[in-house]
Amino acid sequence: MKESKKIIVGAGLSGMVAGINLARQDYEVEIWEAAKSIGQLEDFHPSVHATPLDVRKVSDYIGIDITGGVIECKRMVFYVEEQGYEVNAEHFILVERGGRKNSMDQFLYKIALDHGIKFRFNTMVKSLSDIPERSIMATGMTAEGMGAIGVPYELGTGAYARKKLNDPKYKDCCMGWAGDYTKDYGYLSTANDLMYYLVFDRGPVSKEQIKRAQQHLFDTEGLEFDKWGYHEGVLPILGPDSLKLFKGNRILTGTICGMIEPSAMYGIHGALIAGKIAALAVTDTEKALEEFARVNRNFHRVRRLSANQRSMPMRIPFMRLMFNHPKLMFPLMRMLDDAIPGYDRHWAIDMMKTSKAL
Repeated sequence: MKESKKIIVGAGLSGMVAGINLARQDYEVEIWEAAKSIGQLEDFHPSVHATPLDVRKVSDYIGIDITGGVIECKRMVFYVEEQGYEVNAEHFILVERGGRKNSMDQFLYKIALDHGIKFRFNTMVKSLSDIPERSIMATGMTAEGMGAIGVPYELGTGAYARKKLNDPKYKDCCMGWAGDYTKDYGYLSTANDLMYYLVFDRGPVSKEQIKRAQQHLFDTEGLEFDKWGYHEGVLPILGPDSLKLFKGNRILTGTICGMIEPSAMYGIHGALIAGKIAALAVTDTEKALEEFARVNRNFHRVRRLSANQRSMPMRIPFMRLMFNHPKLMFPLMRMLDDAIPGYDRHWAIDMMKTSKAL
């Protein structure tokens, strides 16, 4: 007999991981979701994301075998302005997000349904009073969710495009672009039959910046997309108080608890790990707080260093130096690339160890 009911607000990766773990402990779980169905985020999805991730270790940690929801990345290329570099893809995986049948969202949704979890769609929370006490909040990158619990946020904007995979050289690959049109980067990831490109920045992105990003794509790889979308969302402000497992007696998980990698903005890893910790917080607050601190132990150091790096006036020459002479930069990389929750390797060093100019 189930001992009690738990409400989770948000049916993203972290919310469903938390729900599955609680359902296995005989909780009755209901997940509230603002969208009309799983994986729907305006027109932003379907999307494809690449991230360094040890599939076996993460599966063991969260108690869910995610093998069927990920694809091994076969090739990685990164452009610094016009110069391309082939880098090591060994520890990277590709994840499709959204409502299509091969997405990670649908993969977890099916598991959740098999565990008897109920979903309540078209349910938007706008204030903390809308959320029952001791619930789990997994509302992701939404102004409504962050505003409801007082998480400071900033504007994040980007232009995105997608099309059906039409060239085998891009199958299961990830490519990145750095240029003066963004302080962050643009990337192309492909999974299943989908090619997806996004250029983003922490702040507004102008039409002129988007045009330069589109030209960079064409000049380097001859890539063009017929249709482009513009996405304006919010990101938690990464500061001294970014990481929070609780808001009063509500449990926070996923992006809203701050578990987003502060350097390259990887989020898949943090979402999965955070979901497990949120479920633990229901049954053992002290152990959950200890685990939350452990997996985020390098967060603030990397946050400060990456913020300084993005503000560097010589950012592009610095990146060129990093790709041309990676071993010289390994000491700095070791300080910048170890804040992905639960990932016990140095992702940038792993990526750069076989770097070669094209």
